[in-house]
Amino acid sequence: MRNLLAAAAVALLLTSMAACDFVRYPGDGGPEPSMPEAPPETPPGAPGPPPPVVEDDELETPVETPEGETPVEPGTPTDGTAPQPDPVDSTEETTTPPVDVPVDETPVEPEPETPVVVPEPEPEPVAPVFSYYQPGALLAGSGGGFPDQIVHAPGLIFPIKSAPAVLQSQVFAFGGGVAGGDQCDARNYSAPWRDNFCETRSANRKTPFCPVAKIHQGQDIRVGTATDCKTLRGQTADARGMHEVVAVEDGIISSISTYTVKLRAEGSIYNYMHLNMKRLAVTAGQSVKAGDLIGYVSNDFGGTPTTIHLHFEIIQNTADHGWVHVPPYLSLVSAYERRENGPGEQLEPDIGIASTQDVFVIPEGYEIIE
Repeated sequence: MRNLLAAAAVALLLTSMAACDFVRYPGDGGPEPSMPEAPPETPPGAPGPPPPVVEDDELETPVETPEGETPVEPGTPTDGTAPQPDPVDSTEETTTPPVDVPVDETPVEPEPETPVVVPEPEPEPVAPVFSYYQPGALLAGSGGGFPDQIVHAPGLIFPIKSAPAVLQSQVFAFGGGVAGGDQCDARNYSAPWRDNFCETRSANRKTPFCPVAKIHQGQDIRVGTATDCKTLRGQTADARGMHEVVAVEDGIISSISTYTVKLRAEGSIYNYMHLNMKRLAVTAGQSVKAGDLIGYVSNDFGGTPTTIHLHFEIIQNTADHGWVHVPPYLSLVSAYERRENGPGEQLEPDIGIASTQDVFVIPEGYEIIE
């Protein structure tokens, strides 16, 4: 066995030596071996040696897929298992693709500017066109008034068409039967208005709106100026026609007596007294509209003397008392404000106790008819 192994080794050595041109070994007496010369260096910028030429038959021939089979992508297992994804390096940052956010391209309108509000100037106070005392504030000694009044006729037209007027007593003011003096005294025409509903009278007349009986059931109205008064006084009663008296509401002239014209309207009856009965502009049964002429201011009283003025009454059908006289004072105040297009000024009530000179004393047995 050992001989066979030695023979094989010798044969292998001889075969290797046959493949060489010659074999050198030290001491063989031949020339010294020399190294082949290196090729010249390529200058900088010069093209390098040409690439090796590859024959066409050395190129990789594409593998044709047999007909009827689906080509297999590189890396796809051929044993039917699902391809495994490439391992992900957890240290690498995952890049999230950008998301397109829709942009609202609707044009933005500018916010409207807040207007600067300039406060309107405070209206200047309107000067009162007349002054009046509170309802029920009768002249001291002339009777007991009724203070809790309301406007009983809110749509009333003032009964004097255009002339200035003053509401006041005709018995206890200048020129009256108790006060004395001259009815054309200028102080009568500049005085504040004063209620005289419920003023003392001799006849047994009453109304639930007065605290006692024997009272005045209306409101006296002095008309015009002191100069007008003197002019009218100088005329005959039949000739007087200076100051027009008008219907205060739509209605019918229901009756005309010696010194009274009665106007019946819806819910109210209005009595006009002391007109110039010879120059009336209406007749009984006639329909009138608010503002129509009825007659003229005078002092007709069936032969009984009285001052030049208009006596005005309101009678209404009340829930508690039926047809009764109601206070006309505040209704006339409101109507005059509308006519004059300006306010009246209510004065403060009288303060303190009146002196004996301020309190009227009715003489014993004196008869007050008006």
